Amino acid sequence: MKRKFKFLLIFILATSLLSGCKKVDTSNKVAEEESKPKTTSIADDKNLESKEKTSEKEKPVPEEKIDQEKKIEKLSYVNGGNTGSMSSYVEDRELWKDFTDEKHIAAAKKISYGLHLPRILLDSEDAKEANKDLDDLAKNILGLYESYRDQFQSEELGVFASFSAYQDENILSLMVETFDWQEAYPLYRIYNFSLPDGRLIKDQELMKNFGLDEDDLLRTIESSLKDYQDLTRKIYYSDDFEYFYESNPSNYTGKILDDLWDQRSTKENQIYINQVARPNFVFSSYPSLESGFGPQILELKRNTFDTSPLSDEYIKMARKLGIDPDDNKYKAFIIFLGAAYDEDSLKASLEKLQPWINAFNNYEDPNLLATIKENKEGQRPYLIGQECYLLIPKYKNASVSLKELELAEDGNLKEVDNNYLDYASCAGTTLICQNISDIVPNAKITLRYRDDILEFSPSISLKDGSLILPDEVFDAEDIYDYENPIKEDSYSLDLFEKFKFLLGQG
Repeated sequence: MKRKFKFLLIFILATSLLSGCKKVDTSNKVAEEESKPKTTSIADDKNLESKEKTSEKEKPVPEEKIDQEKKIEKLSYVNGGNTGSMSSYVEDRELWKDFTDEKHIAAAKKISYGLHLPRILLDSEDAKEANKDLDDLAKNILGLYESYRDQFQSEELGVFASFSAYQDENILSLMVETFDWQEAYPLYRIYNFSLPDGRLIKDQELMKNFGLDEDDLLRTIESSLKDYQDLTRKIYYSDDFEYFYESNPSNYTGKILDDLWDQRSTKENQIYINQVARPNFVFSSYPSLESGFGPQILELKRNTFDTSPLSDEYIKMARKLGIDPDDNKYKAFIIFLGAAYDEDSLKASLEKLQPWINAFNNYEDPNLLATIKENKEGQRPYLIGQECYLLIPKYKNASVSLKELELAEDGNLKEVDNNYLDYASCAGTTLICQNISDIVPNAKITLRYRDDILEFSPSISLKDGSLILPDEVFDAEDIYDYENPIKEDSYSLDLFEKFKFLLGQG
């Protein structure tokens, strides 16, 4: 018995000892694992991210934010707005509710030449101010209606109002157009809001949504205007050879650009996004547009493959002449073409121009500015400057203008009024006809690109017959070579007919 008990006691002690050793080993292993850097698998990261997103979704969202997000997502058709207008923050004021005449109610409900003003449903201080402005406009329109309605036997209103609305997740853009039948042109109001805060924003902030910085935006406006004017000329005025100064839109493009550069910094809210997401620039408040020289509203179009401000003609000529197109030394090239006293001399000048047209201008005629004056009988204008030369500005949207000069009694040159020249100004490459006498030039050229203005009058050297020019203008006579020969009887018939009219032979 004693032996068995002794053996049992040894067995229990051994078991306890082994158990104690295992416990110590496990503890050491845990401590060792805790000292190692922790790593997680991609699956673990995704699970953690999913948990965080779930936790984020469970957080309460303010009711106002939910409501605004729903309004942005769920746009509705704006009844009364210009066809296609969509917004969750705009409704028609329905001004005809105060009318008593049924025929006028029907007329006011029409989209075209009806009476529609927006009410802005944004809850912001800027929206409240805009609505106050529209409240005043509504009162004024109703007052005009009351004063006009007895003058019309039909359903005509005498005053019209319309609006367009565009909305996306970032902006709300409104344009309001009003027109009084006694006025020459409509008036426009523009309201652009950021969403969802309802803050009024300026043009530059608006156009950032379309990826345009300040310089891109100005260049887009300039190029869109020039393209519009040139296209209008090609479609409607290509055969108008006689009074081309009075009807040719390209002869006023430079004037509009001058207005834009002079006044753009002082004006705001000139751009709105129409109902089909097209940015539009409103020109109606510029003096040149009030004279009917261009579009009231211009759709802005941006060519992403043509972002250089330099003209194609200038770049091609500069490379051929061995000049760096980006060199700031020069602002323009000039080529003397000869005189235009009669048909024979005119043909010779235009024959010299034609190789340049073929090689550098894709066979298209340049713009034309000539010193002309109305005769004493007040009939057809006539040419008072016969020397012709081609001016190629460095910048494609540069304006080119002429101002008539005459010799004053004190022996100095002074500017004189000339209705044909004072309102005309081209943009880009221009054929100029004026006297460039070495003694008394009869015109002054103004070459302008934005705030950079150069005024000069070319003259001819008595020593060698070369052109005397400012340092910024390069004489490009050497552009002609065997690759661009001057051919007899090869010239622009359109330019020939225009000059014939000015020479009194057309």
